[in-house]
Amino acid sequence: MAAADPASPPPAGRRPRPARTTDGGIRLNKLLASRGLGSRRACDALIEAGSVRVNGTVVREPGTRVEPGRDRVAVHGRAIPGPSALRHYVLHKPAGVLTTLDDPQGRPTVRALFPRGARLFPVGRLDADTSGLLVITNDGELAHHLMHPRYGVAKLYRARVDGVPDATQLKRLREGVELEPGVTSGSSEVRLRAVRGGRAILDIAVREGRNRQVRRMCEAVGLPVRTLHRWGYGPLRLGDLPPGAWRALSPKELAGLNAHGARALSPGVRAPGAGMPRRLLGQTARRRGRSRPVARRRNGASRKGRRAGPQGPKRPRG
Repeated sequence: MAAADPASPPPAGRRPRPARTTDGGIRLNKLLASRGLGSRRACDALIEAGSVRVNGTVVREPGTRVEPGRDRVAVHGRAIPGPSALRHYVLHKPAGVLTTLDDPQGRPTVRALFPRGARLFPVGRLDADTSGLLVITNDGELAHHLMHPRYGVAKLYRARVDGVPDATQLKRLREGVELEPGVTSGSSEVRLRAVRGGRAILDIAVREGRNRQVRRMCEAVGLPVRTLHRWGYGPLRLGDLPPGAWRALSPKELAGLNAHGARALSPGVRAPGAGMPRRLLGQTARRRGRSRPVARRRNGASRKGRRAGPQGPKRPRG
């Protein structure tokens, strides 16, 4: 969008209109997020680093109120883009690719895999050695809700580990383990899926988003991770999307994602579990001939028929 330098001083004789921290207008961090400049948290960092100017003045308070049609807002000396249609995609991140938009060392990043023509960013991160589902969007408000701990959106992983866990190790993973002094993981849902050649395959669902959390959890109980793959995020499933490929979310998937991002956990209450799909947790019981109750959504609707259609969850490959 062509425009005069937004950071240039106002014409002689005109004093710049200062940004306001009182009521009215929209919060600066929320405005930046709505224009696709990143999640709310990422926009907070931009503001606090002094990279944002309002009417030519550096502003470092994310809660500063601005009026989009009246105030001139610039990031790194360039006017912020105008409103654009919100876009939401699922990307299958391959192992060996960094979840960042730029790498000073020139290593491959997910940005090269994004759809062309839209200013997008990833929601959260997968470490370089982890493959799987990554949400990419220009919807900063949704990204804020999906990543904020208070909403506890489930992330579903499949880990191949050295050794076979015993009952004590599985219990520790489920109840929470100390990741570092004073930092303990929240409760998780863990299922032993298979044992092959002295190595176990675990399905692990967590609601937190700590750095390399699943790997650190497993290593803390003596189960080094060989491969890690994320196949689910909230209601989304990766299915058979090939590595490096992306697809747009369906209206149904987007509605489900927004619903998950709108359900906040009660204050001070640790998530009791990360929402492992009951079709997985119930497999052992079915093998023993037990009947399985119909799983219900939180609004009471049955999951019956959920597998029908191309958007239904598919069992990922191990």
